[in-house]
Amino acid sequence: MCGQFDALKYLSFLKTMLHMPDMPDVIEYGETMKIAPSLGTSIVIENPETGKLGLIPARFGLIPHWYKGSLKDWKATTFNARLDSADEKPVFKAAWRYRHALVPADCFYEWSGPKTARDKWRITRADNQPLAFAGLWDCADLTEGTIWSFSILTRDAGGDMSAIHDREPVVLHPDQWDAWLRRKPVDLARSAPLKVTSELEPVPGGLF
Repeated sequence: MCGQFDALKYLSFLKTMLHMPDMPDVIEYGETMKIAPSLGTSIVIENPETGKLGLIPARFGLIPHWYKGSLKDWKATTFNARLDSADEKPVFKAAWRYRHALVPADCFYEWSGPKTARDKWRITRADNQPLAFAGLWDCADLTEGTIWSFSILTRDAGGDMSAIHDREPVVLHPDQWDAWLRRKPVDLARSAPLKVTSELEPVPGGLF
């Protein structure tokens, strides 16, 4: 986890907190805003050439810049990066050092219980602010062309999540957003207040 989340559609709060006047207020995602690995969504990064913050479309599932093959041949599971080891893994360590992202979301989902009748949970911020996951991004030139991609950092679950899962995405507080994007020291162990709500309907089998 985090393997599925709803993209944030209304960006006004994000735009204000990051002082980004050119950021749109609303993003149209088409028929669905549910994001799962290999799908695309909008993330915030710092332009490495200009230092300005910007919103870019990127694939959920990081592909490192050094990979030069085909997208269909990339089999690694890289939509999550563990906080305790991302700086050591070859696929993540350059992004950890140089390329931080914010991944805006309205909520994310987790499942618990037996595989035959899993309970689905919807997790939001308890204070009703938008979620912003700490992410890592990269850009790779593949056979199909240039691909921008990202991963979400995860850590041991805090008190709000531990009853349903042992891991949770790193959710940044608004006062940490700018510092994270500019690779300044941020306390990634500082838990955000989360609200866990049952979706009520059992999910048979797997995640989707």
